[in-house]
Amino acid sequence: MFSIFLTMGIIEIIVIAIVEAMDCFAVAIATGLSKSGIKYSRAMLQAVSFGVFQGGMTLIGYFLGNFAEQWFSSIATPIACAILCILGGRMIWGAVRGGEEAAAEASAKNLTVANILLMSVATSIDAFAVGISFAFINADMITATSAIAVASFVMGVLGYEIGRRAAKQFKTKIPEIVAGIILIGIGIKMLF
Repeated sequence: MFSIFLTMGIIEIIVIAIVEAMDCFAVAIATGLSKSGIKYSRAMLQAVSFGVFQGGMTLIGYFLGNFAEQWFSSIATPIACAILCILGGRMIWGAVRGGEEAAAEASAKNLTVANILLMSVATSIDAFAVGISFAFINADMITATSAIAVASFVMGVLGYEIGRRAAKQFKTKIPEIVAGIILIGIGIKMLF
């Protein structure tokens, strides 16, 4: 009888999936703001990576449950914050240090496969915690994981497109600086 009250419906799963994908959306906007320096294929790789990591971390959290939560939560948030702040700082430094071409080149270099993976890990820390909470309720993990992965991918694509279109309106280094500030802001937000 108690488990009836702990079930989770599709509406709740969709809402959680969208909320979990918002960090991916913000990071993808920052990627899009990097002007022409970022190839579309790299942005799509980033979106796929977001989906895989968000879904994967949800599953890992679900399977590890309460055991890992106490250990993982104490170190994961500062690590994720540091990763995003370093990447954001590099973006800002590249924009301030060089000219327009140098900023575009720095943006392209900042979206390496390694950085995509680091940003994917950093933005999926919350998904791990959500997976842990799913272990304590009667959640359909196939639906939940799929919804979170798809929402993260879609938000990654939409965020990139919004950022890319906004960057076309600027003729200065402002988009790269804003992109770096967004990444640093997401990192700091994770601490609180």
